[in-house]
Amino acid sequence: MSKWTRIRGRQPRVVAAAALAIGCLFAAPALAHAAPLTVVTIQFDDGNADAYQWNSLNNYGFPATYYVNSGSIDTAGHLTWDQLTALSTAGNEIASHTVDHVNIKKLKLADARFQVCQDRVNLAAHGFQPESFAYPFGAYNATVQTQVVQYCGDNSARTVSGVNDRRVFGETIPPANAFATRTPADPKQGTTVATIEGYVTSAEQNGGGWVQLTFHHICGGCDPYSITATNMQSLLDWLNTQVTSGAVAVETTEQVIGGTYKTPFCC
Repeated sequence: MSKWTRIRGRQPRVVAAAALAIGCLFAAPALAHAAPLTVVTIQFDDGNADAYQWNSLNNYGFPATYYVNSGSIDTAGHLTWDQLTALSTAGNEIASHTVDHVNIKKLKLADARFQVCQDRVNLAAHGFQPESFAYPFGAYNATVQTQVVQYCGDNSARTVSGVNDRRVFGETIPPANAFATRTPADPKQGTTVATIEGYVTSAEQNGGGWVQLTFHHICGGCDPYSITATNMQSLLDWLNTQVTSGAVAVETTEQVIGGTYKTPFCC
């Protein structure tokens, strides 16, 4: 097993804090990787209950990042607070995605700040340390980046596009803009395992970088943004071969970004 798969839980903050460029608005420090290296982050959006079953991630020592909406936790079809605690204890990252899964780009500033800041407060109240954010619907602008997400204390924010396998084969490490990190297209019902694997191999073959694989549901056609259990297992089996060969590391968003954890507040 590669040493990268054994990285579990939170990393020491002393080095990350010392490396932080205080005057920079967007860039955030990342862990040092031997180049070229492709880093994959497995992400689950929205806190859907069917994502919890993926203990097979831990069978390979793969941590994941769960971007959750705190307002829907403990409701039908979503993860419970106890499940999030179990995921965190197992080495996964619990990150924020707004309280109510709303398009913050369309909100007034105070309302947008409530959705992002209060989400961090809610997660912290249950013992987590949220410092990564994902834009619902991928909707953002410069104001949202600086006056909402950065204002609320997150260290990064993820979009839903930007890696196109034509000119951009992976996000850079550290990202060009830590508050608009780029991804391949989210896998959908019709997305083949070969296509998802291609996101990783394209990065490997073009100098390495960061590949964020974002999933919503693990089920047999329950949602347009879903992948079957069989396909997810096939993907993980294949990904393990890449890690074993030393070509790929699997890390959480926080492990890639680094930075100092900021105490949540609202608003």
